[in-house]
Amino acid sequence: MKWFRYLCQNFRNYHWSWKNIFFFLALAGMGALLVVLYIPLPQPQMPLASEVYDIHHNLVTTFYNQNRRHVPLAAVPDFLQKAFLAVEDHRFFEHHGINPGRILKAAWYDITHRSLAQGASTITQQLAKNAYLTHERSFIRKLKELFLTIKLELHLSKAEIFELYLNQIYFGHGAYGVKVAAETYFGKDLSQLNQAEMALLAGLPKGPAFYSPYTHPEAARKRLRQTLQRMLACNYITEAEYQRYSRQPLTLPGIKARNRQAPYFLDLLQAELAAIFPKDPGIIYTGGLIIESTLDLNLMNAATAALNRGLPRLITDKNGLIQPQGALIAIEPKTGEIRALVGGTDYRRSQFNRAVQAKRQPGSAFKPILYAAALSKGYTLASLIDRTPKIYQLDVGTYQPTDGANLNATGLLSLRDALASSSNVVAVKLLDTIGIESLLTYAARMGITSKLPATLSLALGSGEVTPLELSTAYLPLANNGIGIKPATIRRILDRNGNVLYKRQIQPQKILNPGVAYLVTQALTGVFQPGGTAANIGRRIPFPAAGKTGTTEANRDAWFVGYTPELLAAVYVGCDHNERSLPGAANQIAAPIWADFMGQVISPETAPDFPVPKEVVKVAICKESSGKATPFCPVRPEFFLAGTEPEQYCPLHRFVRRKVCARSGMLPGLYCTEFEEKDFFLGEQPASVCDQCRPEFKIFDWMQRIFKWK
Repeated sequence: MKWFRYLCQNFRNYHWSWKNIFFFLALAGMGALLVVLYIPLPQPQMPLASEVYDIHHNLVTTFYNQNRRHVPLAAVPDFLQKAFLAVEDHRFFEHHGINPGRILKAAWYDITHRSLAQGASTITQQLAKNAYLTHERSFIRKLKELFLTIKLELHLSKAEIFELYLNQIYFGHGAYGVKVAAETYFGKDLSQLNQAEMALLAGLPKGPAFYSPYTHPEAARKRLRQTLQRMLACNYITEAEYQRYSRQPLTLPGIKARNRQAPYFLDLLQAELAAIFPKDPGIIYTGGLIIESTLDLNLMNAATAALNRGLPRLITDKNGLIQPQGALIAIEPKTGEIRALVGGTDYRRSQFNRAVQAKRQPGSAFKPILYAAALSKGYTLASLIDRTPKIYQLDVGTYQPTDGANLNATGLLSLRDALASSSNVVAVKLLDTIGIESLLTYAARMGITSKLPATLSLALGSGEVTPLELSTAYLPLANNGIGIKPATIRRILDRNGNVLYKRQIQPQKILNPGVAYLVTQALTGVFQPGGTAANIGRRIPFPAAGKTGTTEANRDAWFVGYTPELLAAVYVGCDHNERSLPGAANQIAAPIWADFMGQVISPETAPDFPVPKEVVKVAICKESSGKATPFCPVRPEFFLAGTEPEQYCPLHRFVRRKVCARSGMLPGLYCTEFEEKDFFLGEQPASVCDQCRPEFKIFDWMQRIFKWK
């Protein structure tokens, strides 16, 4: 510490004059200035548009506050770079951010004209102003600009500054940066522009409102010639090139109105993004993200077309929206990736997303969940239930479901036939047997998050759900019992290609694979004669399963169907129940589903539903569901292994045997007359006839004697 005491002693003894004080203060100020200059600047405030791509890497849309998409300097054509240098700062690569000659000239103009109108900014100064300051015209702001300019030149290369500048500047019509400007004005990528178009782009930032070729075509042509003249003066082009480029045409496809593809899907995507970045939900508008979505634009276009073609046009509501409206969702069962989502027909008039916001009763489209629960509790597709209507005594009165207007229906229905024909009586009897709590448990497990009523009518779909909820509940049926939460995003990258988020598929075993297959098997019957969607059966030339759902008075119509590769759900209904639909689900929703699936599924390559190892195939009697005998009307049926019938059919337990016509026993050695008779299984003769004896003939007796001798 000796040196410190020495310094303090000499400091006290030092003769301080105003000159020395000023010297030390100036020295300290210069030191502080150097320190401040060498502290790196924060990243420029340059909001970048985020890009959303579909699974084929087609650009779906961009999200932005400022429509700006970054482009590296190497991707900017050399001619365009020179055009900007000629117009804005042709000595950019020679000075250190400040051009003293231009500053003095501009200052003299401002002083003599008592204004701050004359600019002398270099490219670096413009970047400092646009990225870190306001556009206020004051000397203080000018000083700040000079200070930031020096810092930029200290910490960034000329190429980095030029790249930031080209991506920062505003070109008019909502376009920021050269990449978006080229697309906005000329509908082209930068690499496709001709020299005249590049010259005009370079001249636009000085006055986008005055030089736009769409609003002031003559001024725009004059401005591009001025840019070319500057390039000629800077020896970037020759006189001959100037003459040729100034006559080149401008491609002007028109300023396109903002019209996003798949707007309802993108609304759901934004909600998912907000959950991924909960602390910065607005990052999609400023972060320059590259979002790889699950959307397939081909399927999206097919879904939109199918819904628009299939919706009846009954009325126009007070908002000018045609009713009924509808929704169509398509999901890949194995991954849960949403390939298409349409939430309505006119997003401009109504942003209400019916695919995820419309809570409606699904009607019989809810029944597969009930059947999955029943099959998990010991029922089989061959189980027979009496379809005679039954009256239930409830706290609020009586409840008697029927199968349509047929109040006197009787007889037995197998679970397979009951689901295919959508028997209400059988469904409620099933629910009454397995218990309401059991169904609520399975509904929640399969993906229904809405609160459902704990009543017997739940078997008929009296609880309100959204189309996305119901689609989620069907996924385990289409995916071998495995449930996956639907998603709209695969990956998110920053503008440099760094992965910020990658979806991890988290499959959950929801159902026994055999149960899922059995429900699917039953739902294939919906397209067959007697099924509720038999009318579209001929339009489905590939393995598929599905279920209709119609609510009371045809208020709402549903169809949810799937193949091993794709699940699609269709909902149709008026937003405020203004009108009933002109038909049931098989006439309204099912044809829309068939139209869509027919466009996107190839019959030649469509696979069949794989049979899980938990399932066995057994021949049963169509009438009794018992093990088939040779006399039964036979049909094949699938069972969970261990639940297949062991007893032969009691109705057709016959065996045919050849018997002795005299005794009715199995033919013996001496029987000469026979007949075929049918016997109940287990009652057929087991003994050989002992009544028939050989006839005594003397010649036979003598022949045996002589032969014996």
